[in-house]
Amino acid sequence: MKARCTLANRVSYPMRSGYSVEQVFLKLRGGLMNVELVLVAPSGAIKHDKLSFPTRSEFEAVRRGAAHLAARGDVEHANGARVRVERRGQLKDEASLKKLFAETFEDTLED
Repeated sequence: MKARCTLANRVSYPMRSGYSVEQVFLKLRGGLMNVELVLVAPSGAIKHDKLSFPTRSEFEAVRRGAAHLAARGDVEHANGARVRVERRGQLKDEASLKKLFAETFEDTLED
């Protein structure tokens, strides 16, 4: 005998549709700070995005990039995102920028 699917025996799982930020790369190009993003969907699909800001400050670019992503509405999580800065052709992890990115993202979501 086949089991019948009824409302009483269905299990409800929360639907996740937003991306999470996996990595953030900061690269200064021609007076613009490029913020290159690696976003991962719950399905595992990877999306690359690029934002440019007219600043030479890494801190300002991180704040503006995090606020932009939070306001977009399709990104749910930024905790644990790796933030790397290109200097002299080498990528370096920056813990202070990682913390700033996560805090700015969360603060913007709350507003």
